[in-house]
Amino acid sequence: MPYVNLQLFQPEIALCLVGLAVLILDLIVPRRESGRTVVVIAAIVGLLGCLKLAVDLWGNAPITEFHGSYAIDGLAIFLKAFFIITGILVVLLAADFFRKSQAFGEFFVLLVFLVLGMCLLAGANDLILIYLAFELVSLTSYLFAAWKKRDRKSNEAGIKYFIYGAAASGVMLYGLTLIYAVGGSTNLLVMSVSMMRPYPGAGLALVAVLGVVLMVVGLGYKISMVPFHAWAPDVYEGAPTPVTALLSVGPKAAGFAVLLRVFYVLGPSLHVPWQVVFAILAVLTMFTGNLLAIRQTNVKRMMAYSSIAHAGYMLIGFVVGPSELWGLPAILVYLVAYLLMNLGLFGVVVLLERNGGTAAIDDFAGLAKAAPGLALITVVFLLSLTGIPPTAGFLGKLYLFAAAIKSREWAWLAVIGIINSVISLYYYMNIARLMYFEKTEKQGIASAPRGVSAVIWFTAIATLVMFAVPDGLIDAARAVLLVR
Repeated sequence: MPYVNLQLFQPEIALCLVGLAVLILDLIVPRRESGRTVVVIAAIVGLLGCLKLAVDLWGNAPITEFHGSYAIDGLAIFLKAFFIITGILVVLLAADFFRKSQAFGEFFVLLVFLVLGMCLLAGANDLILIYLAFELVSLTSYLFAAWKKRDRKSNEAGIKYFIYGAAASGVMLYGLTLIYAVGGSTNLLVMSVSMMRPYPGAGLALVAVLGVVLMVVGLGYKISMVPFHAWAPDVYEGAPTPVTALLSVGPKAAGFAVLLRVFYVLGPSLHVPWQVVFAILAVLTMFTGNLLAIRQTNVKRMMAYSSIAHAGYMLIGFVVGPSELWGLPAILVYLVAYLLMNLGLFGVVVLLERNGGTAAIDDFAGLAKAAPGLALITVVFLLSLTGIPPTAGFLGKLYLFAAAIKSREWAWLAVIGIINSVISLYYYMNIARLMYFEKTEKQGIASAPRGVSAVIWFTAIATLVMFAVPDGLIDAARAVLLVR
């Protein structure tokens, strides 16, 4: 077996060790408040260490290991850091939320391994590895959705998520086998060369197209792209709110990582206009998400449809990518903005639920009087989700739409994106209207858990700072082009 440089796999190895360490700690520390605090601190410190190991890989020349099945390049390293940061923020959101859960420690163990699965997807360059990492992320997500065992909605969310996910996984696996049959290998780089040759018959070309279509079904489910989005509203509503926050960001970004890796490598050899197909799906996804979000009375369902719409925005960058170099960096910038504004708003929802709320949109009524500071921060997140300055969301949409306009061929997608941003203004600003112009009997907000407060303040400040000082993030996103 050829020599493998294990130093390049330090983040993944460290994540395995952190997961095992948290599991052992949960077994030996007392099941009291102090013991649970130790588990949370261990998870955070461990993930911070993994983040440093991932960042330390930045700047290395791109390389593939294990016979080319795993890539260590700029895209993989950027996304690994993104997933680990997501894990840290979710730990902070979940620490108080699950404080009374009997399976408290198990949540954080599984969360670490979920982060590991997403990191593997970021570098997966082989169909087998893609599927195995995909399943690691999916199976853990099903458990999280049904984590509240005595809650009917949580059970319903877990069952629906599992059924939809199992079907999508099976369809994707069938598609992967067809692609393997045509490409003669599971390695994406090898397949891209073999599939560039003209197909010897129309039947083989049809098999290749069918394989790609079936694979898109599985990945479209993961990013909640229309028409594979039906699971999202029920799962988002029924799952515990920290889990909803995680599902809205982590698996979605992992799905985009696979889309980018597969189609940017295999795209030229597919002999089908895949960019046109995804452009149409982007339009359908944006309109479906934004129009259906208007009708919602539950903020978690509203955010589910919002998440669908944001998948449509990111598909613009995905479509533009091969035509315009700014397409890929624009997706990465938008993912960071989406992480900040989405987790920030879910942090506010966690806080309202803790103070007797039910996740109804009406729970925001009168918040400006009861907690002026929290209401102002919420407005920052809402503005960012809409794409209004001075927020990270505006910066993300600016670069996505600018990439589409610069390509000329896909400029019409930018127009559609702007129209959908205007539509979204209605339901996002409806929450602001409730906070500032509706009367309420709220007397105030009880003191927030430190973890939730840390997430809300960090994401709010980062949302504004990202707009004011975007150079570092943009340079990192552009560097991915040079080292991928």
